[in-house]
Amino acid sequence: MRRPRVSLLVDATAGGAFRAAEITAATEKIFRLVDFSGTTGCVAWGLPNGLDWLAIFLATQKAGWAALPLDPGFDAQHGRELATQLGATHWWDGLALSSLVPRTRRWRGVAVVKVTSGSTGQAMAVPCQARHLLADYQHIRAGMGLRPSDKNLGLIPFGHSYGLGNLVLPLLVDGIPIITAAAYTLAQIDEWAKRYGPTVFPSVPTVFKLLAETPGEHRLGKLRLAISAGAALSPDVAQAFLRRFGREIHNFYGASETGGICYDRTGQASLAGHSVGLPLPGVRIKLCASRVQVQSAAVTTTNGRHLLPDCGRLNEKGELVLTGRLGRQANLAGRKVAPAEIESHLRNLPGVTDVWCGVGVRAGRDFLAVAVETSAAVRELKRTLATRLPTWKQPRTWLALPQFPRTARGKINTGALSSQLGIR
Repeated sequence: MRRPRVSLLVDATAGGAFRAAEITAATEKIFRLVDFSGTTGCVAWGLPNGLDWLAIFLATQKAGWAALPLDPGFDAQHGRELATQLGATHWWDGLALSSLVPRTRRWRGVAVVKVTSGSTGQAMAVPCQARHLLADYQHIRAGMGLRPSDKNLGLIPFGHSYGLGNLVLPLLVDGIPIITAAAYTLAQIDEWAKRYGPTVFPSVPTVFKLLAETPGEHRLGKLRLAISAGAALSPDVAQAFLRRFGREIHNFYGASETGGICYDRTGQASLAGHSVGLPLPGVRIKLCASRVQVQSAAVTTTNGRHLLPDCGRLNEKGELVLTGRLGRQANLAGRKVAPAEIESHLRNLPGVTDVWCGVGVRAGRDFLAVAVETSAAVRELKRTLATRLPTWKQPRTWLALPQFPRTARGKINTGALSSQLGIR
């Protein structure tokens, strides 16, 4: 790690600050404690952001083993079950390493196993080599203009693809410090921005929405770059954030299998809500029957190309406009409609910050059910949508919420919304 005299990791909750030597010492302590000899393995854990997370990650890399970080907060039983399902050979509980049921999967050459739900909703393992992670960071650094003088406010989980590319690799490669915390409140974000002076804040739309709406004297200190990923960013949120703080939010689009894909360099596309920006340097995108195909050195497939379930089009500026996701369709009296079409229309309405449309079945027939994150009345949304779509495409069931339930990754908790809407 570079910059030996700089505090590279700051635990804002506990107040601890760790330089490269202290991070190395914590890593060596685990390395001496754990027997990494024998067959190459894969270590899983569910620790929160902090020194312990970074130390076990670096210890696995030194040993040549694969790291499989899970979302923080898993209890031992569920964490071990998921780790076993994904092919991990060992579980780290923060104090000791224990063996899991042996798997036939070979982990040689794998640095990190990302976990994604993809389009299925089921957890899947995405094995990545070190070269994939390094290439992803190089694309991100060039596209976002990250500098060694920057400081990251790192509140997204380190182990997510987003956290690895925007927090962990910048620290390890360029010595870009991270101010982090296992948990936080909005008031603490402002406090830490003033105390530690972070310049880059990669986060999720929900956090930016709450920051823009919550009363108070939030100023965000020296922050120069606000990055949003993990879910769709509403133009209403981007506009409210600009009015409140005088800073644009920059949309960032990527996937576990590909790393970063597109980025809104100016923030103008995020304000308009019409695209997720241009491809990052080193990344090529191609539309195959409207599906997004990504080619880069960060893609984990053998040919360096991956076809996503996301659908889109390129606008006149060469920016990617996402139009929906493959796989979800309703059959309404013999006519097909994609829920993504309903989501697209509603997402562009004033006051709407997010939308999810699902397909239910009642008496053997499909119907559309929609949840809208908004402060507007459902009757107003129905009235406006009726002017844009034919009657047969209108959702039968509606749910309006001021804030959607979300996962630790910032994505919509579709299971919770399906339950509230009464659909399977």
